Amino acid sequence: MNTKKGNLLIVDDNSLNIDLLVETLKPFNMNVSTYSNPLDALEQTKEQKFDLALFDVVMPNLNGFELAEEFLKTHPNTPLVFVSAHGSDENKIKGYNTGSIAYIEKPFNIKTIRAQIGRILKIKSLQDELFFAKEQLENIFEFSSDEIILANKDFDVISKNHRIFIGGHKEHSNFIQILDKYKQHENIETLTKFVNSESRTTTFKIQIEDTITNVKISKIMNAENILSGYLIVLRDITEDIRRINLKEQFIATLTHDLKTPIRAESRALELLMSGSFGKLTDEQMELVKEIYSSSKFMAKMTDNLLTRYKIDNGEICLRKELNSIKSTVQKCAENIKYLLEAKNQTLKIKNNAPTEFLLYDDLEITRVLNNVITNASEYSPENSSIKIDISEHSSNLIISVTDNGPGIAKDEARKIFIEHETNAKKFKKVGSGLGLFISKKIMQAHNGDITVESTLGKGTTFRIFLPDKNIQASEVFS
Repeated sequence: MNTKKGNLLIVDDNSLNIDLLVETLKPFNMNVSTYSNPLDALEQTKEQKFDLALFDVVMPNLNGFELAEEFLKTHPNTPLVFVSAHGSDENKIKGYNTGSIAYIEKPFNIKTIRAQIGRILKIKSLQDELFFAKEQLENIFEFSSDEIILANKDFDVISKNHRIFIGGHKEHSNFIQILDKYKQHENIETLTKFVNSESRTTTFKIQIEDTITNVKISKIMNAENILSGYLIVLRDITEDIRRINLKEQFIATLTHDLKTPIRAESRALELLMSGSFGKLTDEQMELVKEIYSSSKFMAKMTDNLLTRYKIDNGEICLRKELNSIKSTVQKCAENIKYLLEAKNQTLKIKNNAPTEFLLYDDLEITRVLNNVITNASEYSPENSSIKIDISEHSSNLIISVTDNGPGIAKDEARKIFIEHETNAKKFKKVGSGLGLFISKKIMQAHNGDITVESTLGKGTTFRIFLPDKNIQASEVFS
């Protein structure tokens, strides 16, 4: 039984019939409007909405068929039922031709009429849901800034809204023909592979002159999981790409221009500390070391920023050569010795790996080690030691860097390799949150990994996993 609080209209010139219908349909819990005069019903219900209308056929002034014709002009979606003692075939046919969906004969069986009305109300409810879904879809089509295309299995365009990519409505009727017109042969090949694959969605970009359009295509499956068509969404991303390029160009230019003076400053400070210009006093040495530490931090930050945007643009290719991991670690230790001296920290290196020479990009692995060891120094107290253990396990060379810092909570450790995630603010340090993000990318590009293990108050260990087997030398960061 339908429990929806709908609206019911009954028009019958016999008040006894009205009372009987009202009582019969009471279980449906509907708001009932009744009229014995069809002209009054027609005039007074123009602005009302009904889920069902029941009309007697034989009435004075206006018969049921005439009333129905006028009523349906203002209520085209209301189900209409005739209730009459005149159940001839001619009347039934006339009733259906007028627009009714049922013809109930008097005297009627209460159970039968309830079953009929229940079925009609269920159909009306489904109809309302369909109209609502259609209205929502039309609103999406109307107000979406994207171009939305519905296509059949052959990519024939069934419907669409705007004209971002496609010209006029009649210019083309097939999406693949549109791609062919603009010589998008690689995208046609991508689309062909997508059609023959198990994938449900695919994306690609179309560039026509100065306009760049992002295309996302989804398969539409029916209830039996059989392909019935495609939903194609096209978005003009020209301005977005332009803004991103300007931003990246600015950062790349800035970091590139900063690198030269920072390197010159660092080299000059190294010469000062080495005594090339005469021996420094203890106070002078301490001051120069602090400046040098800041200079190295700036160098690391600019390198990380530049690397981050090169990763985004796919500009970094690994240049893998046979390198000595021992030499790489020692080089890193030399690079940061003044940072360690500033806090009177020591670096203890232990090498238990039988394999020394591996195929990797020395510059990028050095970047990872510098990031990890510098972090260890930054978060470790003065007069402490940082341990570097080199070992080998399950076809991986493992470099473990352990500090005596404050440690990292488990929930924070899970996020530490995410871009811009950092504990620097928590411990009143300066950091961008890029170093470990970049390190993760570099290790993944080597088919390796970097992990963290930490206990609050007991320090942190970063483990760098580098495969000890030959791998392709042309992999690009992704």
